[in-house]
Amino acid sequence: MDSAYEKEMKKHRDLAECRSNLYALLSSIYLQIPESKTLSLHWEPALKLLEFPQKEAEKFLQEIKEGLSLIKDNIFERKFRSEEHLSNLSRDWTRLFRGVNIRGPLPPYESLYRTGKLQDKPAQEICRLFSKMGIRVPEEWHQPLDYIGVEFDFMHLLCTQERGNWEKNQLGLVLEVVEIEKSFLDDHLSLWIPIFCEKMIEQAQEIFFKGIARLTKGFINYDQIWTSYLFRLLQNKGRNGCF
Repeated sequence: MDSAYEKEMKKHRDLAECRSNLYALLSSIYLQIPESKTLSLHWEPALKLLEFPQKEAEKFLQEIKEGLSLIKDNIFERKFRSEEHLSNLSRDWTRLFRGVNIRGPLPPYESLYRTGKLQDKPAQEICRLFSKMGIRVPEEWHQPLDYIGVEFDFMHLLCTQERGNWEKNQLGLVLEVVEIEKSFLDDHLSLWIPIFCEKMIEQAQEIFFKGIARLTKGFINYDQIWTSYLFRLLQNKGRNGCF
């Protein structure tokens, strides 16, 4: 196999793995009340992502970098007051992600941000998609399917599948998965998560969550550019009989 081709396959495989890990990491942040392990999470997936610059995505990588800086600086500065810090993080997490404070942002449910109603059309679309793909959400999450953490876990699953298909050199299957990734970003994530993140940046009381918001917003915008590029690339390969 040509070494240039091998390098290209490795790059795509590594990036799929990096994206999968970062979606999983962010999903856990939005789904679980902060504990001591939250502060010891390894942020290598986000750091690794910075090694994959993309045309037109420079400002989004910079936003990811700024978000990481806020997260890590906040953890370092507060490490000697961990119990107080955890308590403050838990209160802010509940206020930001559960909608318990009328002065806080709307909680991160896609239907709320796109239609103003819970369990509306976006949630129904996701339900049909999950059902078609045979996906079941863990009951212990107690969240609608259009909650940000659930949507991120779905992207984690897709990126994991993509990575496995790269590993097997099954480019036709890679194209199928990337098409779903692209559609989910275009038709769901990109339509509301950057808006929610802006609200989160404005209203978060803890620097940690301001960093999470910047990282999330930068990543979603970056990934939309990347999946669009990759989808076009794979389509062209298919038309040229490369797989």
